Amino acid sequence: MGILTRGKKNAYDMLKVIDQMNMKYWLPIGATTLYETCIRLQKKGYIEDTGVAENKTVYCITDKGREELKKSICELFERVDYDSVWFCLAVIFADVLSKKELTEEKKKRQAILDEYEAGTKENKERLIAAKAPYASLCAIDRMIHIIEMEKETLKNM
Repeated sequence: MGILTRGKKNAYDMLKVIDQMNMKYWLPIGATTLYETCIRLQKKGYIEDTGVAENKTVYCITDKGREELKKSICELFERVDYDSVWFCLAVIFADVLSKKELTEEKKKRQAILDEYEAGTKENKERLIAAKAPYASLCAIDRMIHIIEMEKETLKNM
């Protein structure tokens, strides 16, 4: 739905955008998955056929879809994962949020990251004290770097 906030598109054009964004490295999104998702979103009333092309279904996002997208973006801001894919998606499509909504979500994300960072650093100290293997420390350091990058992203938004 986020792609449709940037203009009307058919499924093939959406696949091209997904490919240009290198999202295939984030999530496996193929043509079949996208077509099925479009049908499901259309049934829910989140997107609709514009009727502008005879032989292709060209979709646009509905008001109901925009509200659902906003809800999903907020949920992604408030979710912490061992991967930053979900946060990246929230950032990419954050422009559907009002300035006030975005400010609120950034505050929530910052609080989550602060708590997560403190816990991760405490865990690292425990691992160091226990003389944990280097690989374990590398995994913890990776998480700390992700947290730092996400904090930098919030600051720059």
